[in-house]
Amino acid sequence: MRRIAVLSACVLAGGLLGPSTALASQEGGDHDYRWIGVEDQFAIVLPNGETFTEDEEPTAGEEEAPPIGTRLFVSEVLYETEDGRTRGGEVGRIHVECTFQAVALNVLCDIAFVLDDGSQLHGTAAIDFSTQGTTEPLQVDIAVTGGTNDFFGATGEVSRLDISPTGGENAETVALYETNLVLAHEK
Repeated sequence: MRRIAVLSACVLAGGLLGPSTALASQEGGDHDYRWIGVEDQFAIVLPNGETFTEDEEPTAGEEEAPPIGTRLFVSEVLYETEDGRTRGGEVGRIHVECTFQAVALNVLCDIAFVLDDGSQLHGTAAIDFSTQGTTEPLQVDIAVTGGTNDFFGATGEVSRLDISPTGGENAETVALYETNLVLAHEK
């Protein structure tokens, strides 16, 4: 179970995201705020309350899917990026909270991008890990459900692509986040 839960955590946490680059949109609104997220913490909480972090190993059930109701908490440091590969200055944090659903390897996640300037961007994603291959990077589309300050009334989506370095079990989990937003004040 740990392997599946850790894979889920790494996929969600690794790399989801001062000033970021905003490009003109062909569809209107802001387009392509780009951030790099680097996982710094995660925890798995089983329905019975038993909790595991990256330093702790479950004792049994390593190959099993996590039970219904297992919660996954991930935190990432968010950096600006211009080229989608190079980290710039730190601009905030990402908080991810997922719950394993009744269908094995399906999770429902709430995501908050909390920026240092006081703005927040909120989203949700349903992910089916049973359809994810282990050889290609994970891409997740996050539906934007709103935001505050600069992102007040935001709609659209955030695409998250795993850009973690390959090799080494202690390698950082890194993700690229790119947005396609329509902001309320621009409609």
